[in-house]
Amino acid sequence: MAGEPPHLPRFRRILAALGACLGGPNCTPTNARPPPDSTTTAVVYMPRLSPRLISQARTIDSFLPLLLRVCRDLSSARNELRWLREYLSRPRASARPRTLDRKKTLHRLCIERSRGKPLQYILGDQPFGDLDILCRSGVLIPRPDTEAWASHLATLILNPSFPFPHGGDQPYLRILDLCTGTGCIALLLHSLLHRTYPSLQILGIDISPRAVTLARCNLHHNTAKKLLHRSAREQVRFEEGDVFNCGKIWEREWDIVVANPPYISPEDFNRTTARNVRNWEPKVALVPDPSSDAGVMGEADEEKAGDAFYPRVMAIANKVGAKAVVMEVGGMAQAERVAARMVEGEVWRKCEVWRDAVLERDGGAVEVKAIGATKIAVKGEGEGRVVVGWR
Repeated sequence: MAGEPPHLPRFRRILAALGACLGGPNCTPTNARPPPDSTTTAVVYMPRLSPRLISQARTIDSFLPLLLRVCRDLSSARNELRWLREYLSRPRASARPRTLDRKKTLHRLCIERSRGKPLQYILGDQPFGDLDILCRSGVLIPRPDTEAWASHLATLILNPSFPFPHGGDQPYLRILDLCTGTGCIALLLHSLLHRTYPSLQILGIDISPRAVTLARCNLHHNTAKKLLHRSAREQVRFEEGDVFNCGKIWEREWDIVVANPPYISPEDFNRTTARNVRNWEPKVALVPDPSSDAGVMGEADEEKAGDAFYPRVMAIANKVGAKAVVMEVGGMAQAERVAARMVEGEVWRKCEVWRDAVLERDGGAVEVKAIGATKIAVKGEGEGRVVVGWR
């Protein structure tokens, strides 16, 4: 496409901020909220905080030592304290607490944060593209990895060479979003695609009533704040549904199926996920239920226990006549297993893997991997993040 899609500069700033954070402890950007902990990060043992650092923090502000327990450096702790104070200063429907009450509330929030409660659950939201996604306990927090691939998918769809009509009075596009959670993927895709596809239709499905309720709240919240075009009220819907239970949803036709399903094995959940994730975020959104088509990826070993959803998502995409299926995965090993299953099915003419950074227009690397007798493209740099099938 000529020109640069509007979301890419913001995405580059996020990548730059995250990249800077790899260089040292005092790297948290002043105006950038830290991302939630990765769902697949290996366990890291933190060194004890030095008494000198704790004393320095207490001298600056009595609340900082509490936040140091999770932030681990003074700069990050000061940023989080600022965000918590700003949160308490937001206009609310109820009367604003008195100064003394606000100090007690701030102390309570700092204690919650010191115990590992995700900042997104405390502040109640998480930026996602240009949207403001509400976050509530019991529903998985959106990750920057997911934002990156959803934005990249929108870029591909907007390319004139994409196999959907761009011309005419009412070009249509139908997207089915499985395991929608907060609805972040569905809403971001609408925000990026609605101008080109005035007849856009997006349906988000989740088995959790709490998630569906929150996704609907996010739809209304972002349209009310004019972060999402008003057409989303009619074009985006969220419904309860079980990926493993056939229903009328699968009888309709959809052009693209996207999914960020539970993909962590029980062993990896206990061994490699961050403690904050294990203690605070819903396990049902991270680890497939053992009763859901166990062993569908082949041998029923522990490594493949996280793969249960992928054959089902591919079967649904095939049933609804989708021209593309896009599935988030938890790493390169899982990506290769899912790609192998896709290649075996002989339904998808092309299969590829996207790594964390897959901005092709920036000259992202392309590697060719052999999956059986089929060669697939592995695009971008970093960890394997998405498996894509094209008809």
